[in-house]
Amino acid sequence: MHIYNVFGKRKDVGGNLMAISEVPENPMDSGIPVTVVISPSEQADVRFRFFYPDSKEAPICGHALLGAASHIAQAAFRVETGAGISDVRKSGDVVSVSMALSTAVTPDFTGQPEPGWFGLEASQILSAGIFSAGKPKWCIELKDISALNAVRFDLDALAAWNQGKNFSGYVLYVSTGDGWHARASNPLYNIPEDPACAVCCAALPLPLEQPAFVHMGYPEYPNLIHLEATEGQLWVGGKVYRYEPSGAV
Repeated sequence: MHIYNVFGKRKDVGGNLMAISEVPENPMDSGIPVTVVISPSEQADVRFRFFYPDSKEAPICGHALLGAASHIAQAAFRVETGAGISDVRKSGDVVSVSMALSTAVTPDFTGQPEPGWFGLEASQILSAGIFSAGKPKWCIELKDISALNAVRFDLDALAAWNQGKNFSGYVLYVSTGDGWHARASNPLYNIPEDPACAVCCAALPLPLEQPAFVHMGYPEYPNLIHLEATEGQLWVGGKVYRYEPSGAV
């Protein structure tokens, strides 16, 4: 199985794993957050399918898309996913994928999740709502980095509240002196905390007059996601490394 480490600031620091699979499954005990099945496409150059633990299929997963893209020989190509067609480009060990610019999504429900489900007080939250760059997320801007570091996800409560609503997963973020820091969880897809989530960062309603960088991977935040808006589309990328387990020969 070919395994890649995506978004680490260096080869031996941070990153989020994914694997190329020949079968459409990802066992609960695989130790791999997402597997990708690569197949021919009638609409693009190639098709990717994404499987979270317990073989839950998702329309798209950003870090897994970039890892699978690194497995493809071409420097630029188009990929079909469950979220549509995206362009991929490579430059050295950085791989980027095009997504739609983030837009606000009107909730099809009323109410808000309880701050306590994130281990927070209401005073630590600046704003919240659904935003999407292809995969709607509940995005919560926090007051400061200490609030972000204090987050504790009540997975059962958050999964129950997410059921039947027009978004999937939570992203909490804050502006810092060196860009942005974020944390994400998607209990519906068996992801208690995602150390590096491209579609989460793409969904964030950030000012993108200049390229932005989002640090993920609490508590050290060793992962870096690049965001750049050009010509009406959003490029999301980061470094991708071939993963070799410790002790591999």
